[in-house]
Amino acid sequence: MEKKVLSEIMQLFNDDCLKVLPTIPENSVDLIITSPPYEDISGAGYTSDSKDILFFKLYSEFIDNVFQQYHRVLKENGQIFFNIKSKTFNKSLRSPHWLEFTSGFQKFIFKSYIIWKYAGSFDSTKSRFHLDYEIVYHLSKGNNIHINDNIDLHDPLSSVWYIPHNIPKNERVHPTQMPIAVVDHILKIVGVSGNTVLDNFMGSGTTGVSCKKNNINFIGIELNPKNFEIAKNRIESTLF
Repeated sequence: MEKKVLSEIMQLFNDDCLKVLPTIPENSVDLIITSPPYEDISGAGYTSDSKDILFFKLYSEFIDNVFQQYHRVLKENGQIFFNIKSKTFNKSLRSPHWLEFTSGFQKFIFKSYIIWKYAGSFDSTKSRFHLDYEIVYHLSKGNNIHINDNIDLHDPLSSVWYIPHNIPKNERVHPTQMPIAVVDHILKIVGVSGNTVLDNFMGSGTTGVSCKKNNINFIGIELNPKNFEIAKNRIESTLF
């Protein structure tokens, strides 16, 4: 397990999240913001229905185990924002709602679906309506959660977020990079300086960049060594 401590508030791990999560103390995380890797649910390389079904079964079991760990590390009244996208298997669209039937998910209070609406669509197919949104699940461990509704937003608690996906070319370092505006929006509503935020699918490090800007403690976990280096470099170069 490679661990990088960039500062007192930034801890990064280059390893499988199911190896790192059990080492995090119980009830020590205030907020989880993450998005699982798209390529791991795309069925890429699988040519038959049976193989797709087997792969999906293994993937759903993996995510279930992740949520079991979330319940252990999250503080009472802690919150989760879990971004997941519909994906295609054998030309048929599979929605992310399977997540709701896993035992790990059901340990939490399901607060709402958030629809993250893009300004445009990345879906090039002409055989169905284009997907120009993604779902963000909002969950909590307890009902007494912190929500800051006294902020400069037209409707801070709206469950539809109109946030463009247009990352400038000189800032794009990953094909599925999340715009920092999404994480900034979450932290503006529920983040508190001094809290600890976890992203166990860190990817290119967007959550860590936003946390560093907002002086919020961050734990990031990324399995892919190339993505880990990208995330580490982005976070290191971010100013407080």
